[in-house]
Amino acid sequence: MRNKYSQVIIGLLVISILFLSVSISIADKTYHFAVLPRFFPIVILERFGPLADYIADETGIDVEFAMPKNFSNHIDMVRKGKALLSYQNPVVYARVSEKVRPLAIASKGKQGTRFRGIIIVRSDSGIKSIADLKGRSVSIVSLQSAGGYISQKDFLSQNGISVEIDMIMNEADGNKQENVIFDVYSKKSDAGFIRESALHRVDKVIEPEKIKVLVETSWLPNWVFTVHKSVSADVAVRIQEALLGLPAGGKVLKAAKLEGFVTPDPEALNNVRKMVLEK
Repeated sequence: MRNKYSQVIIGLLVISILFLSVSISIADKTYHFAVLPRFFPIVILERFGPLADYIADETGIDVEFAMPKNFSNHIDMVRKGKALLSYQNPVVYARVSEKVRPLAIASKGKQGTRFRGIIIVRSDSGIKSIADLKGRSVSIVSLQSAGGYISQKDFLSQNGISVEIDMIMNEADGNKQENVIFDVYSKKSDAGFIRESALHRVDKVIEPEKIKVLVETSWLPNWVFTVHKSVSADVAVRIQEALLGLPAGGKVLKAAKLEGFVTPDPEALNNVRKMVLEK
């Protein structure tokens, strides 16, 4: 009996040591979290710092922020696994999709898990339809922007207009939605591509009545939270459960200005991949 009891104790100690070593290995690994730099770093920290802390608390992993300098740097970091966790618009998701697994889609406001772009012009521009955009200069947020380029590109393409051939495109300073509006307002550009929700961001410093919406463009799935494919399935599931389990109206979602996260729609994500990658 004593030998059997000793064997049981030794067995339990071995299991405990193995479990402890697994816990230590998870804690010792740093999971860098990159948020697409649509905002200034201080804003990203304010909005998504509570989310990073929440994920760490709920899953037991060590989460630290990675701060990409721009959209291209974000894509590079995610592809190379320098950022194991990432949150980005659907266009950037499409560009890194071969290297990541989508865990959740953000839900926000009346539009929920989707959003769209708009095309704006000055009220006195004389531009009355999308046909009038041919030969015009257009300010866009970025070639990687979902609501400030891809939504409009897809919509115009469906209506027989090529943004590459039929108009002159210019990226706004700092790839900011606000600067697209300023470009149109100051007549630097004839038209602008912005996300619908960005329309009134600079109303206090311009005469908003001089900006009009020419047309609303294609719907896209909302921002996507992903993990790099090198992340273990166990950790990925824990992160996903944490995201989907966020309490509505809690401080984490309020800081991020979101209603919540939902399970990704594979069809919607596949459609945006086709739209962006054109295959």
